[in-house]
Amino acid sequence: MKSFSQKIVEKTRGFKARKQNNIGKFFLKLGISANMMTTFSLLIGLVAVYFLFTNHLLFVILATAHIIADGLDGLIAKASKETKFGKYFDLLTDRTITFLVLLKITLYLQDYYFFIIFGLYVLTHSIYFVSKLESPIIFIRTGTMIGATIYVLHEPLLVIGYLIAGVFIVYSLALQLQWFVKRIFS
Repeated sequence: MKSFSQKIVEKTRGFKARKQNNIGKFFLKLGISANMMTTFSLLIGLVAVYFLFTNHLLFVILATAHIIADGLDGLIAKASKETKFGKYFDLLTDRTITFLVLLKITLYLQDYYFFIIFGLYVLTHSIYFVSKLESPIIFIRTGTMIGATIYVLHEPLLVIGYLIAGVFIVYSLALQLQWFVKRIFS
């Protein structure tokens, strides 16, 4: 027998799934496909990266819009037929924006630590793509955007944010190594 909390969680999930499906169908009725929304997300993200250290308010607004558009493309894909191309396109779009944000921060701060994070980020994602999206990985795009947004409040907080990002990237590498070892010896 299910507990009261389990029933609430199931009802909430069902409600959430129905609402999300309706949102996806709404955009499909407007003629907006998941790939179109992904392209829009990419464009907004590129403009956000441009404004990262020059106009903080525009960066925050555009980074938020980028993340929302990225979420919407998933809802649209679920309401229609998901494609392998769409999955890779969305993933490449997300990784490109994160790559550019990390690159811009690295070049702006000129700190060796950020060069290391940037290199490890490229390595973890290269492994992920070579494994045909099968190896484990922790995505840090939202955290990266939040870290860059925190910079607006106080510059030293940016360093704390990217220390945390570095920990997640190293953890991703450890998970990927474990995954490869299991595959080799299984």
